[in-house]
Amino acid sequence: MSKILLLGAGTREESRNNKLASYVKEYFDELNVSSFIYKELYQDTPFLLDYEDLQPKPIVEIRESLMISEKILIFSPVFNGGYVSHLKNTLDWLSLGFENYSYNELFKNKKVAVVSSVDGSGSNAKDAFILLSEQLKNYGLEVFEEFYLFKETDTVDEMLDSGKNKEQFHRFLKLFLAI
Repeated sequence: MSKILLLGAGTREESRNNKLASYVKEYFDELNVSSFIYKELYQDTPFLLDYEDLQPKPIVEIRESLMISEKILIFSPVFNGGYVSHLKNTLDWLSLGFENYSYNELFKNKKVAVVSSVDGSGSNAKDAFILLSEQLKNYGLEVFEEFYLFKETDTVDEMLDSGKNKEQFHRFLKLFLAI
């Protein structure tokens, strides 16, 4: 079974997107699916200014897990029709060449899926996903065509507290595991 890198790109520890990443980590553990989780991508990683800069410790840690992972699952909010800047910054750092790896080599032949939780109706989430998909393809990733959206009528808290739509979300995860 594939090893999966989980990136929680919420803007604070208690964000719903980070809660989802933690939930999926526990769910994968129950399924005996090996996964690595990284959250708080907004901390301790300066914005990439020069590709020759020394890679920060959090990036090196994520990179080591990415090297042995076949898939990536991203959990990120949508802001103003796009995804958060610290997610792009993390991906840019990971795209850099190092040692015997060339630019974007860590992303080649890896599959990625996106899960988002938004406060409103999610009316601009599909367009944001399309934008993020194109960026992920530019890195060399193979993007799972579907994305999963939690919105005000289908919230993360309801799923975590009462199990509402849990089967639907699990179905999405299992489809991603199967590809």
